[in-house]
Amino acid sequence: MKSTLRNLAACAAGLVLASSAPAQIPYSQGGPAFAYATSSPDAGHAQVVGGQSAPTVIIPQPAVVNPQPAEVLGPSGLNAGPWVVVEPYAWAFGMRGMVQARGVAAPVDMSVSDAIDNVSDVKGAAMLHLESGYGDVGVIADIEYIKVVPADGLVRVESDATLAELLGMYRVCGSRCRLAGSSYFDVLAGARYYRFSHSIALAAPVPIAADHSSSWIDWIVGARAGVQILDGLGIFARADVGGFGIGNGSHRTCNIVTGIEWQCCECGSLIAGYRWLKIDRSAGAGFDAWGMDVTLAGPFVGFGLRY
Repeated sequence: MKSTLRNLAACAAGLVLASSAPAQIPYSQGGPAFAYATSSPDAGHAQVVGGQSAPTVIIPQPAVVNPQPAEVLGPSGLNAGPWVVVEPYAWAFGMRGMVQARGVAAPVDMSVSDAIDNVSDVKGAAMLHLESGYGDVGVIADIEYIKVVPADGLVRVESDATLAELLGMYRVCGSRCRLAGSSYFDVLAGARYYRFSHSIALAAPVPIAADHSSSWIDWIVGARAGVQILDGLGIFARADVGGFGIGNGSHRTCNIVTGIEWQCCECGSLIAGYRWLKIDRSAGAGFDAWGMDVTLAGPFVGFGLRY
């Protein structure tokens, strides 16, 4: 009976030792009969301590992403989402060419300095540039109104002008990044509305007075581009042509704008440049004839808010 009990106890001990053997890692040269695992959060893995050839178990670490400002995210990040530009500006232009009202034609020759010297002749002016879009697609709106009533002279030409444009734009390449070396190129298409009212008075040899108003819409196409030469400092240019004699539009128009933009604060920029606008249109005949073949050119300054 005692021998039977000894045999049963020996079998139980053998089973216990056999079940614990896989968890033990023997040392090749002395030391304890088992090893245990430790985990290191900094290293990102666990290792078995107490043996010469300890196996390594890799524990994946979660990716850590440091937030970056919008200016360094690249084109795809900068062009995503909605954006808005609000830019009031002032354009001091000279005018050269010919105007005609009620069959009476008169030359116009006013330089930019003349316009500045005779700023008191300006009886009203408002100029505003707006842009809004989402990603690479946007809409551009621009409105200008100016009323000039010059002092008396041999030939007096009063002008009341309104110009408004509505264009669609698509960014072909580049981004709105303000970092040095970045650039962009946009294509434009839309319409520009004109309304001119001329009053011509000739003092000699025989006093003659004539006035007439005309309004029309020109379809225009163009492009614009810009390059950042320094962080926050860029240059830009725009050109468009229109009219093409379509409907009652101009025979031709040409508009060229070039300038520089300096980012003076997080969402504000100071803008300065030069604009050249050529308009050639005539309508009617005889007493109802009206026309203008003039060039408006001069510097402009503005302040832009970008969101």
